[in-house]
Amino acid sequence: MSLHDQSQHTETTLLECVQEEAVVKMLQKVIQINSTNPPGNEKELAIWLSEFFRQAGLDPNLIEYENNRANLVVRIPGSGELPALIFSAHMDTVPAGRIPWKFPPFSGALHEGRIYGRGAADMKSGLAAMAEAAAILAREKVALRGDLIVSFTYDETYGLQGAKELVKAGYLDRAGAVLISEPSSLDIFTAEKGALWLRCSAKGKTAHTSMPHLGHNAIFEMVHFLERVEKELDLGKPNHPLLGNPTLTVGTIKGGVTINVLPDECEAEIDIRLIPGMDHQEVVQKVRALAGNRVLIEVIDWKEPVESDPDAEIVELACKAVEEITGQPRLPMGVSYYTDGAVIANQLNIPMVNIGPADTGMTHQPNENVEVTKLAQAVKIYLLLALRYLS
Repeated sequence: MSLHDQSQHTETTLLECVQEEAVVKMLQKVIQINSTNPPGNEKELAIWLSEFFRQAGLDPNLIEYENNRANLVVRIPGSGELPALIFSAHMDTVPAGRIPWKFPPFSGALHEGRIYGRGAADMKSGLAAMAEAAAILAREKVALRGDLIVSFTYDETYGLQGAKELVKAGYLDRAGAVLISEPSSLDIFTAEKGALWLRCSAKGKTAHTSMPHLGHNAIFEMVHFLERVEKELDLGKPNHPLLGNPTLTVGTIKGGVTINVLPDECEAEIDIRLIPGMDHQEVVQKVRALAGNRVLIEVIDWKEPVESDPDAEIVELACKAVEEITGQPRLPMGVSYYTDGAVIANQLNIPMVNIGPADTGMTHQPNENVEVTKLAQAVKIYLLLALRYLS
């Protein structure tokens, strides 16, 4: 049998190992383990996943932090001839919210070919598909020329702290590419916007509302500032071929203590999404210029944009694998949300590809769900990518 025939035989064998029922049960279980952030509590999920990988013959590395936070790293060793490939997913989810759900948000209910629950889309479906793909590779004892590193992190939904810890400690060293499984409807995302978060604090002077001329209303001050930002902030006209234009959104605003007291404080938080090539510090200075002396601007966080070379090997392999499994040709696209790739791809200087089974519109929604067919297809895509990139 030629090397080509051996490769084809291995791929066929691996794809035949994908069982829809197994990955469905996996996803249902990880949904049922509540890891909403805040507070996170990813440790319980990481412990359960550790046992899953042990049963597949692997040696998981559970890294614990304060307040029940945890990262999980699992390495399938290769021969060392090629750089490693990272499978990246996060374990935390946003809270379920107060809007009633069709099914309980932590039930993992299976209904008409879809699995429902908080995290079903963002992104426990991607995590489950990656875990199942890694377990199949381990159980089948596939010979790889580079390591496969499974990286399951905490705190992605807010600060990417888990990914930062793993990169800083060297757990992801010697990788050549990172594959992320955030919701993409099995499209191929190779670029994402950067996220600039600003806290804006307006100061006023308190007074009785019957005598407003004796004070200064901080809420009015904030409203006037936000109107200036909306109308006057110049972000230029940098249209990116995959990401479009930068955007600005006011996410929160709060101020005042009671209806009959003039508020002396008001705080708002702004989310600005920037495209590659934009200087976020320059944007901060422009916002501060519009704020004047009465509104203080503080940078909460800056998550860098990501842009991978469309000719990178992992991108070409991804396009081919997705077309083979779904029967539909796909071209690289961009996405407005951020991922752990903002840390991993940028700090390790490696290309990123994001392919996830869930629909992008399901993120953070009530009745969040994922299609079972796409979940199983994702497992197959990840198997092909790992095998081809690491062989």
